[in-house]
Amino acid sequence: LKKKAQTVKKTKALTINKAKGKVTFKKVAKGSSKNLTINKKTGAIKIKKGTKKGTYKIRVKVTAAGNKNYKEGSKTVTVNVKVK
Repeated sequence: LKKKAQTVKKTKALTINKAKGKVTFKKVAKGSSKNLTINKKTGAIKIKKGTKKGTYKIRVKVTAAGNKNYKEGSKTVTVNVKVK
């Protein structure tokens, strides 16, 4: 990734089954690579420019806001990103 940053679309791991209400994504600093960031609204993972080849981890807390019939729910997942 010498010339520009790359973005990876949201993966299946970052979904909450039957989520109701607004879904947000937040990077968990502990256990996450500094070379990866996440879009809080879409869940797309961005790999910073200058990242060397290898496998990187990002821990993400996914939260569904719920609605009047469903409670708020969240889960924390780890996604491995392989840079070639």
